[in-house]
Amino acid sequence: MHLKSQFRYHARPIAFSLILVIIVIGGLSLILPTSPESGVALEEVPYYQLPFDPDAAGDPRPFWPSRMQTATGQFADPEAIPSSTQCATCHQREFDEWLPSLHAYAGIDNVYEKTVEANEDLLRHGVEQGRFCEGCHSPAELLTGRTNRFASVMPSDAAAEGVNCIACHTAVHADPEQGNGALTLTLETSLDQLSGPLLVAAPRDHARAFGAERTNELIKTSALCGGCHTEILDASMSQSSEPHYAQATFQEWQGSWYEENDVTCQDCHMAPDPAGYVRHLRNGHITKPERYTHRFVGANYLLFDTSLGSNLAFLRGGFLAGMDKARQLELIAQQGEATRALLRAAAGLELRDIRQEADALHVDIAVQNLGAGHNLPTGVLDQKHMWLELRLRDTEGRIVFHSGAYDADTGNVDATAVRWMEIFRDSDGQPILDHLTFRTAAIDWERKTIPPRSEDVVGYDIPLPETGDSSYTLEAQLWYTVALPELLFNNLRVEMPVPPFELTALSAEITRP
Repeated sequence: MHLKSQFRYHARPIAFSLILVIIVIGGLSLILPTSPESGVALEEVPYYQLPFDPDAAGDPRPFWPSRMQTATGQFADPEAIPSSTQCATCHQREFDEWLPSLHAYAGIDNVYEKTVEANEDLLRHGVEQGRFCEGCHSPAELLTGRTNRFASVMPSDAAAEGVNCIACHTAVHADPEQGNGALTLTLETSLDQLSGPLLVAAPRDHARAFGAERTNELIKTSALCGGCHTEILDASMSQSSEPHYAQATFQEWQGSWYEENDVTCQDCHMAPDPAGYVRHLRNGHITKPERYTHRFVGANYLLFDTSLGSNLAFLRGGFLAGMDKARQLELIAQQGEATRALLRAAAGLELRDIRQEADALHVDIAVQNLGAGHNLPTGVLDQKHMWLELRLRDTEGRIVFHSGAYDADTGNVDATAVRWMEIFRDSDGQPILDHLTFRTAAIDWERKTIPPRSEDVVGYDIPLPETGDSSYTLEAQLWYTVALPELLFNNLRVEMPVPPFELTALSAEITRP
């Protein structure tokens, strides 16, 4: 009883004192002088190369041909950029979600690294040409001045993290129409100087500095994503005399049912259950997710395939430094499940027509984009593509017609396959199969990708013997892959067929008309 009485007696003074402390700390955060900008001037980065012409105003373009830039045009100080591990101190759940994502590995995975190196060898500006790639794959690496033939800037944990927390959370402007990393980051000016009790006293200042949903409209928009998920090849980084879209994901979303109904990139790819949310939209329910995660679930099933064993670690470029490997593998496996589920929610197949034409059976298959808010497939489509495999079996199960067969030994698909993909061509018109974008002079389509909520009807004329079965089994599979075998062999020196992923399939018993 005595202790309770003492507590009641002192409760008000204690509460008043706590409130007073918070007010004082909050006031100090307002009146104390702000820290000076931590930007680094161009002349302070030794041996930094500027091989490209100045802009229209005559100013140097230190980050070109990437359109990524800082708000002041200065370099960011690598020592001042917080690593995502620092953010994890308070945001552990978000960190664990981000950790296995391809955003975290965007700057270190070997598929990217070796392909950039192969591209840099093609043009006279070498490493500096690679700034085009680093802007989106490793913003901190670019903006601290490390993408240079003379690496005079010390490395940092943040620069090795690919697309980390601050890459998105310090973005204040995006130009998705221009793409190629067209984002402005305030790395050198908005780095949070609050810590400990000051942060507790002024959480809104912390949220404002790091682009929280409530303080920065850009963080919620597809425009933020479009800054990088639009890729245009021009004379700065290719052999083309006119611009060509190498990636048009944002433009595919624009004007679609999804944009019209305010369904953003974040709504699907940052939903807790992306596949479930896509099915939710397919059923006509247009509501926002209850919360957003930082998993960024996409379509690259290969880099989440834990059955690849050591090959997975090699393709990913190892594991993030300082993180428990077993925990990372666990999170990668979970991300893989979500990725495969999302892919299966995107597409559909439907048998539309069967008719006899002379000595052939004509079959129409509708390939449907049911759940993607962009074209199906999307991304860098000289590598990522899908194809349709069709088989016709007789009553004995023998295959009497086969198109789109996959060779598991070589990773190749037969020449009769119907494929939705781009073909990059060099100045001689020859196809480029290993993503050497800097050699690209033209881009054409094998078959154009399917817009949101649309379909592409594929017709087959299947020759049939004059006499034979009157009934058959028709089997169709829609396959997806993220890379051609030439990419891994030429750039990584790995002879590894890329296992495809089945998006959807159908089977039907048909009677010969």
